[in-house]
Amino acid sequence: SFIITLDSTFMNVSISQVVADLNTNVNTIQMTMAFYTLITAAFMLLSTKLQDIVGKKSLFLIGAVLYGIGTFIAAISQSDTMLFIGWAVIEGLAGALMTPATVSIISGTYSGERRTFALAIESVMAALSAAVGPLFGGIMTTFLSWRYGFASELLIVIIILAMRNKIPDFEPTESKRDLDIAGAIISFIGLILFVLGILMLSEDATTSIVVIILGVIALAVFALFEIKRKRKGEVPLLDMDLFKDKNLRVG
Repeated sequence: SFIITLDSTFMNVSISQVVADLNTNVNTIQMTMAFYTLITAAFMLLSTKLQDIVGKKSLFLIGAVLYGIGTFIAAISQSDTMLFIGWAVIEGLAGALMTPATVSIISGTYSGERRTFALAIESVMAALSAAVGPLFGGIMTTFLSWRYGFASELLIVIIILAMRNKIPDFEPTESKRDLDIAGAIISFIGLILFVLGILMLSEDATTSIVVIILGVIALAVFALFEIKRKRKGEVPLLDMDLFKDKNLRVG
């Protein structure tokens, strides 16, 4: 949770140095940062369902391996394209695979007050990372290099993989035929448009609002599609009955 959130904050103060090192421009690096968030958000729903098919631990470890590969590529990047592939694409996808699995593994491992405490730690890790990210990036860039920021994340991934046997196993609860591919595509389009619209707000407000509205429409179509799918007796990607829970709606 710490490194996934760190990736979206620590490079903000390193942009000028990255631009100089990779002989690129500010817009390209900002786009790379934005796409990391975009890709993570867009694949989150699909990842949540995949853990029921592949298994929580398996999906988490697949994500961890991908994250390690992505952060290694980012650390040794020689061009903005290489940084984009390692950071935005591979790490973004890995973050989407790991985040839901992290919460599910914690929820499945603990119960009662211990579960509440464990989930609180997970939340604190993410919040702490967002807070210290710019400071961490500033220290890395000033005294070492922004590349060491990615290298430190790789070190944490190695520790995670070394301690993988400590993670309990969870049996998959669904099969491949339960995967809602059409719903995944619609949600992907909706989330991409919605998040992209938010990221564009500072550049072109009018276009941004149009893109956000299109995203909301796509997500509304997704909701109707999921309701219809459940009525037909098929497994939805997202069960809309969850929103009958007041606490979930408020959250």
